[in-house]
Amino acid sequence: MNNHAFPSVQRGRIFLMVIVAMLAVAAGLLTANRMMQKTAEYRALQAFPAPRAVADFALETADGEPFSMAQLRGHWNLLFFGFTNCPDVCPDTLAMLDQSMEQLALMRRENLPQVIFVSVDPARDQGEALGEYVSWFNEDFFAVTGSDPQLTALTRQLGVAYFLDEPDPDTGFYNVDHSAAVMVVDPEGRLFGRFPHPLDPALVTADLFQLTRS
Repeated sequence: MNNHAFPSVQRGRIFLMVIVAMLAVAAGLLTANRMMQKTAEYRALQAFPAPRAVADFALETADGEPFSMAQLRGHWNLLFFGFTNCPDVCPDTLAMLDQSMEQLALMRRENLPQVIFVSVDPARDQGEALGEYVSWFNEDFFAVTGSDPQLTALTRQLGVAYFLDEPDPDTGFYNVDHSAAVMVVDPEGRLFGRFPHPLDPALVTADLFQLTRS
């Protein structure tokens, strides 16, 4: 009996197993790369695998006009939830969205998305004050709000959260914690995806250009 036969066979089997494992890894990487090429259609937008239905809702514009699903249908829509006393996230996001809208306009996109600022602080954000705040960033942006139950009926569907902090005992001022993502609703009134915070106007513009081409 050859004493060296078993080690040789064992080394051969190990070598074969290593080769098979390497081929499996390579095949997996190739498949993953192909899948990424097929699904990575956007540069910043996080699109859902399939658009999600959104039930009708009832809010009110800063001018006192009804605002519901009817106003979203037929357009691409960008909904951002915040409040006018927000120190940073809200003004920054609205400014970034304004930049994207200006860039799209320069690219001669006629069917620009609608930008809707939804105040989750109706006690302080009403009427003219709300409208002036939003129009300062862009006169074409919508400013809407509603009662807490009305807001909750929409935010729960879109996966948006907000929470009012306890007022300061001396000043009465309070902050509002809220989701910072911009939610995207398609022309059929379905939740299509989201732009995470912070926004990059150039990437947002590129994705919106692609959306409005379809």
